[in-house]
Amino acid sequence: MPTPPDLTAVKAYLGPASGYTDEAVNSALTAETAAQAKACRLPADADPDDPGPYPADLGEALCRRVAHNLALRPIPLGVTASFADGAVATNRVGGTDAEVARLERPYLKMPIR
Repeated sequence: MPTPPDLTAVKAYLGPASGYTDEAVNSALTAETAAQAKACRLPADADPDDPGPYPADLGEALCRRVAHNLALRPIPLGVTASFADGAVATNRVGGTDAEVARLERPYLKMPIR
């Protein structure tokens, strides 16, 4: 199985001004790597002792999954409220990231029914 992006690669993707701790990024990376492995078929390695490169689109999707995970952590209920002209509007946030879905689409596991 190819080796997914590591903490260094994900932190480079997030950028130096992200402000996330290594522990937070590593926690999100671990969770999102497991989630991606459950949702996607990963290409098999020709030689198990020499893992091949992680597909670039899956690597990008994994980094984006981590960024999405970290961005939603301060919003535990998944709802934001906005006030305008004396009215309150609530917006549900989170859900599926369109870019992650697009990048992972060719690798998705198809359920058998």
